[in-house]
Amino acid sequence: MKVDDLRTDADRRASEAATHKAEVRADQLERIRLSQEKEAYERDRRSAHEARQAAVAERKLASSEQLAQARARKLASEPHKSSTRFSGASAGKPASPPDGAGSTKKRKPSSGSDAG
Repeated sequence: MKVDDLRTDADRRASEAATHKAEVRADQLERIRLSQEKEAYERDRRSAHEARQAAVAERKLASSEQLAQARARKLASEPHKSSTRFSGASAGKPASPPDGAGSTKKRKPSSGSDAG
């Protein structure tokens, strides 16, 4: 069945070209929208991954700080043994001769080339 179309061939071609152009633009906008959605998804995924990594790092840091504090408390609560190096002069032997007249070692002269 033939439909009466009062448009001219030029009008018909122009209408078809406009329709085709609109379809191409709609396809282009759809691709842009999908691309933007994909980028947003990737950003969200990376952000969530970084947040998880930061949370894990925070827990590790807190755990190591608690461990260090526990070690410090343990060391502080243990009785310390006195060391002869830090305990000072013992009663039987003075740290140095009172008049400076003790046995002192003399250095041998160096035969190196440093004597410049």
